[in-house]
Amino acid sequence: MILYGTPEELAKALEEEVAKLLSLKGRDPHLDKFIDKKLKMLKECWTKLRGIRSSQVQIIAISSCYLVEL
Repeated sequence: MILYGTPEELAKALEEEVAKLLSLKGRDPHLDKFIDKKLKMLKECWTKLRGIRSSQVQIIAISSCYLVEL
C-alpha cells in the first residue's frame, strides 16, 4: 500500500481499508491470518499518523508502516 495526501485524507483511507477488511473476516481461517496482519499494520500506520504535523504525508506499508513527510 502506498498512499499520499493530507493526514486527514490518509486517516479516512485507513478507516475505509479497516472496514473493508473487517467485512471479510471470518470467511476463511487462512484469509483471517492475512487480515489480522494487515489490520495490525494499519493500526501501526494510524498511530504514527496521529503524531504528524506536516500538510502532506506519504504512507509506505508493505510488511510494516513508514511515513514520509513531504
